[in-house]
Amino acid sequence: MSIFTFFRDRRRQRIITKYLNSRDVQIIGRPSSTWIPHWLRGDYTLRNSELIFAAVSRISNAISAMPVQLYKGSKPVYNDLNDLISANPNFQMTSAQFFKTMEACRSTAGDCYALKVFAPGDTLPHLEILDPTKVRPLIDRSSGELWWRVQPDEGQEFQIHDYYMIHVPFLSTNGIGGISPVSVLFDTLKYSDNIQEFNSKQLEQGVNSAIVLEAPANLGQDQKAAVVEDFMATYRETSGNILLLESGVTAKTLNLSPVDSKLFEVEKITRSKVAMVYNLPPHLLGDYSDTSFSSQEQQMLEFLMLTMLPIVTAYEHELNRKLLTRAQRKNGFHFKFDMDSILRADAATQAEVHYKAVRSGWMTPDEIRYVRNMPALPDGIGKHALVSQDLATLDYTVKDKPKVLMAALNQKEEKPDGGDGSSDSGGKESGNPKPDALPAASGKQAYRSPEKGHRESETVHTR
Repeated sequence: MSIFTFFRDRRRQRIITKYLNSRDVQIIGRPSSTWIPHWLRGDYTLRNSELIFAAVSRISNAISAMPVQLYKGSKPVYNDLNDLISANPNFQMTSAQFFKTMEACRSTAGDCYALKVFAPGDTLPHLEILDPTKVRPLIDRSSGELWWRVQPDEGQEFQIHDYYMIHVPFLSTNGIGGISPVSVLFDTLKYSDNIQEFNSKQLEQGVNSAIVLEAPANLGQDQKAAVVEDFMATYRETSGNILLLESGVTAKTLNLSPVDSKLFEVEKITRSKVAMVYNLPPHLLGDYSDTSFSSQEQQMLEFLMLTMLPIVTAYEHELNRKLLTRAQRKNGFHFKFDMDSILRADAATQAEVHYKAVRSGWMTPDEIRYVRNMPALPDGIGKHALVSQDLATLDYTVKDKPKVLMAALNQKEEKPDGGDGSSDSGGKESGNPKPDALPAASGKQAYRSPEKGHRESETVHTR
């Protein structure tokens, strides 16, 4: 341990101790007997199981690639609390490293823990990830509140209230402690290891390592021993090149394959079970036998919806509950992971989506340029929403276009004889009187249609 690490741990321990003393924490009783204790099978870990490593790395890398942001409603909020989660959860880790480590603990031990540690004078904590094997739940029987007993690497054991602990379980039967997926897969992984070990021993012994001797009749024990001894002596003397067999004894070799075909079937079953426990599509662990999707985007969408969405939702709810006050939640504050950041379509699909987004008015050109890391259009011409009529601004279509159409209609009705340029006298002679103006309640001029008088004059003329 370096001197820097030593003093850092001592300082951290003093901060936690001072905080616990200020809270006057009492040692409380153990949970009731119905509690299923948390445990971790140490037989298989990320270091000695490639399938566990593959499954956990898929999930942890995916969640670390999703930027997390604090929102108020649909508007991003950039404050110290957002910086804590999205950039700097503690002194050693970035946000991506923090959530990747949390998910690695959750996907192996069944639980992940991060302690909210307040430094003197700070209003916001920094989040320290704890070893899940050294944290135990405690239930206060008098109040029913949840506490946690923590045994740090150095220093004395302490108890902390659940409010100061960020905790996300893998899957729980009591709502508190999670079940380790590694322990669930123990028998499957053990059987796969036994098959691989058996094939490895065969490979070490060689392809033609076994020989069968055939005798013409039943032999006694002494005769069998004599035949084997005579054969082995001849084999050693000639280095296996020339063998002289007498009394009708024949020798045959067993041609053993270095890789048993059954091994591939066992590996396929093991991959399928690991994928089933971690709720992963099998093709993400190398099993493409049942893949029916025609594009990589569809495969990634299945992974996001079935695997990542429940995990992301659990983290979001825990962050909202432990880092936001009730008043903040009522005002619309919430944390959200950007799942679209890891869903990348091909260029043609992206162009089609953006084309429809612009013509439908739910994205502006500047918003699309921002997604593609391009600057906004000059003079603010790209900040307006457009609709296909054809690509008029949304404000114009809703506010100005009805006024323009009404003004054009009024102008047309103001012209006598449909605007053919005839004089007033000509209009009277033809039986088309000039329309009389009527007062309009809206303050605009409204006119009586001349069509009725026109038809009457034509009728009289015909008679």
